[in-house]
Amino acid sequence: MPFLRACLQSGLFLLLAGCCLMRSSSPILVWNCSRDGLAPVLLRDLDAAMADYAEATGDEAVVVTSGRRTLRRQAELMADFSQDQLVGLYGRHGMPCYVQSIGEFRQREGRDPNADEVYEILRTRESGYISDHLYGGAVDIASSSVQNIAALRTCLQEHGFRVLDERDQGIACLHASHTGVPRLIARD
Repeated sequence: MPFLRACLQSGLFLLLAGCCLMRSSSPILVWNCSRDGLAPVLLRDLDAAMADYAEATGDEAVVVTSGRRTLRRQAELMADFSQDQLVGLYGRHGMPCYVQSIGEFRQREGRDPNADEVYEILRTRESGYISDHLYGGAVDIASSSVQNIAALRTCLQEHGFRVLDERDQGIACLHASHTGVPRLIARD
């Protein structure tokens, strides 16, 4: 039993007789999405950050609205963004080829691409990282569920997260990427 207790307390999971045992999520977190596919280190450190945040602020509920997502789901979300939002969200460190391709599509066709067209652009891009969500390295937190955004940002950063406030782009969330999850290039 000491081994099992140590694994559960550290956030590690075990597979025993086909059952997955994982430490339950922090009581402050409200999951409006699946936790499936999120990196174990992200889940562990998110729980720790939330415990610190709850202790510091007394906040009782923080809502996670998005976790791991497929490339198709990413395309659905991106199809609803304006070109300015795409540039603001994905062009912080230079202009990715897929953002340029979506902009060129808009100019050429005189309309916004639909989700299938954005998916094809993302799937066939020559290069480029898109999102930490694609490999379970990020969560989105509803900014409206947070009483003290500065305190939450600090707690997340202290536990290995890079935090982006997407409200500047008209999206009511804080994007928290875990720096300990290696970046991957997703193709489908």
